[in-house]
Amino acid sequence: MSLVRATVALCLFPFILPAQGSSFSISWVGQACFVLRSEGGPTVVTDPPAPSIGYTLPSLSADAVTISHNHGDHNNSAGVGGKFTLIDGRPATARQEIAAAGLQFVLIPGFHDNSNGSVRGQNTIVRWNQSGLKIAHFGDFGQEQLTAAQLADLQNLDIIFMPAGGFFTITPERAAAYIKELKPRIAILMHYRTAFTPTAQTAGLPEAAAPFSPFLYKPSTVVLNPAALPPSAQVWVMEPSADTVAVNAATYARGIPVAPGSIFSLYGKFTGSATGVAAAFPLPRKLGETEVLVGGRSVPLYYVSSDQVNAQVPAGQAAGQVFAEVRMGGQVVTRAPMTVIPNSPGMFAVANADWNVNSEGRAARPGEVLHIYATGQGAVNPPVEDGVATPSQPLSRSISTPNVFLRGRQLEVTYSGLAPGLAGVWQLDVALPADVPTGINMPLTVALGIVEHSLPVTVTR
Repeated sequence: MSLVRATVALCLFPFILPAQGSSFSISWVGQACFVLRSEGGPTVVTDPPAPSIGYTLPSLSADAVTISHNHGDHNNSAGVGGKFTLIDGRPATARQEIAAAGLQFVLIPGFHDNSNGSVRGQNTIVRWNQSGLKIAHFGDFGQEQLTAAQLADLQNLDIIFMPAGGFFTITPERAAAYIKELKPRIAILMHYRTAFTPTAQTAGLPEAAAPFSPFLYKPSTVVLNPAALPPSAQVWVMEPSADTVAVNAATYARGIPVAPGSIFSLYGKFTGSATGVAAAFPLPRKLGETEVLVGGRSVPLYYVSSDQVNAQVPAGQAAGQVFAEVRMGGQVVTRAPMTVIPNSPGMFAVANADWNVNSEGRAARPGEVLHIYATGQGAVNPPVEDGVATPSQPLSRSISTPNVFLRGRQLEVTYSGLAPGLAGVWQLDVALPADVPTGINMPLTVALGIVEHSLPVTVTR
């Protein structure tokens, strides 16, 4: 079947990761540190952490640096480059306004705990306008209730940065209540445990994001058009910045989690990694001198090169954020934070009933079956060992069945499970009813859990 061979090629060989544009951008370094850049304007850095915390500050020239309180994971202004103005919330005991880099900052004093600072001291919320956006950074806010004075300064916000890890700050549930109360256009969660801080006492994913429904996964850098913010409130869970990025091998989408047993790609600089391709199943755990560990376990490899690696997530990997670590000759050369959730669909290709890839020139017909080749199905029954070609008997079916839509019309899924003869590839067979919508390049969408992915298909009568 040509489609199967094409799918294997997609799994084995390199993809091009789409480039990102530039405008007003937000980058999450980690903890409570963000970099906000205005195109042609100032750069603001918030709460820079000390290197011992686990995050690396980028090499940049800042125009303003904000500090919410005097703890080492928030006050490393010495690690930031540039002749910046320090917006220092540490001594603030009353509301203050500070002009810097052509921006107006407001210091809103508060506390790191719910006991007027008696346990962890004070904490200052910093509010400012940048690129026409009203922004507030909450630092390590610990109060269970906003004061009237604080609330007056926090109206009509576009973007807020809100701690959601609990223990040292408010709990995720309290953070969700504040977001509901303040109604920002975008709320970005911070100060929770990540792969860079595995021993932190704060909550990690998925616990830190659990009270927020719905929420969106985002990459470490997001570019915004200030004139086109989302029409309704959004909660974002961003990836911390890293030199290497992990993505679903079928979608290449930065920031979107992967699922157990699925195929993923790493993009970075893998110095010394010679190009290599797996020649047969079971897939090798090492190609040349290159190997990848996910959560400390060596994983099957499809393809390796000096800038890309394609591999399989362990089927038994628990939900949460872990490192995908690339090693050369046993030495770590780079690592990427990778968020794992139960299901995260991405489609490689769609074939017609005759197994030819669907296209404008090869349309499907009503009453036929579409074969979707994807990855990200999550748990299957019976389970198949990582890197091993899936047997045809018995078929290994997915525990969770997705919803499939063609131009909004739900289709019947007649099979959902691993594709026989391949490793980590999900096959979906869907029936096209007699009255199915017809047209050229219509969106076919697979939705499972909180993730969905679409590809264009053509159906004609």
